Amino acid sequence: MNRLINILVVLCLYVLEISAQTFPNYIAHGGGAMGRRTYTNSREAILQSIERGYSFIELDLDTTSEGVLVAMHSWRSFHKSTGHSEYGDSIFPLDSFKSALIYQEYTPVTIDEVVDILQQNPSIFLVTDKISDADVLDRSLSGIRERVYVEAFSIKDFIQLRERGYHPMYSHGIASISSSVIENLMMGKTRIDFLVNTTSNSFKEISRIRCLMSMKIAMYTSNSMDFIESHLGTDVDLIYTDFYCPLTGEMLDP
Repeated sequence: MNRLINILVVLCLYVLEISAQTFPNYIAHGGGAMGRRTYTNSREAILQSIERGYSFIELDLDTTSEGVLVAMHSWRSFHKSTGHSEYGDSIFPLDSFKSALIYQEYTPVTIDEVVDILQQNPSIFLVTDKISDADVLDRSLSGIRERVYVEAFSIKDFIQLRERGYHPMYSHGIASISSSVIENLMMGKTRIDFLVNTTSNSFKEISRIRCLMSMKIAMYTSNSMDFIESHLGTDVDLIYTDFYCPLTGEMLDP
């Protein structure tokens, strides 16, 4: 009985803690769109999204051949966007990465350069994708962990990221998340309180999960004002978007 009471007390404290948190609603997907170009993960996209009023900037991560963290969806997509599809998924060194231009006009950035931008803009948060290994992220992000939200791809990574001081967002299919969340909770590990999923998931299942326990939900990606107005603030707490402008409250014409 005492153990059950303790569990209920802990749950109530978590619910109160999460309910007290507030978030800006929009995440600039892949740095934010540049004209019709989406997820360039470029310096220009990051700076433009900050000017547009975003507080969350999402970047995809990969590493160079030396192990340096850089912003890109993958080496294959990077080579394609820089005009060299023939390189396939070959991993290049840092100097080759920095000397390239994305779509012949946008500047690729290392995560160290992103940290510099964040230090100049203390109200901006970074959201990361592709890499959820805390040891790898710590190479560049250890000094700003409290401002970094990481898409975690395993409960092990989620727990380690939380212990290191990051804000982990557990990425898992909604259809099979309930059992994982409950098992995680009953085992007494770091509580899963933040999920990230796609807009194609079942909102009925999301509601069921949130009835079990209070948690934040982030979804990617929508550029539909109808979708956003229907779900943001009810089923979804944060939405990844490309063309929205938080400063004006309008969806920009790509």
